[in-house]
Amino acid sequence: GLDGYEVCRRLRATDATAAVKIVVVTARAREAERVRGLEEGADAYVTKPFSTRELIATVGRFLGRTPS
Repeated sequence: GLDGYEVCRRLRATDATAAVKIVVVTARAREAERVRGLEEGADAYVTKPFSTRELIATVGRFLGRTPS
């Protein structure tokens, strides 16, 4: 019953999960929603439709890898 914003807030508020990288994948593409997601603690915000390469590149950035 939690929305993604609340999940971000809770992850950031807990010491054990505060440093976890959060990539939001959503159909909510309006600027206000993207900004709110980032303000609530998301590290990246990917909106649908997206390409597989885009998602891999985003996740790879956090893993310190460059996709080939």
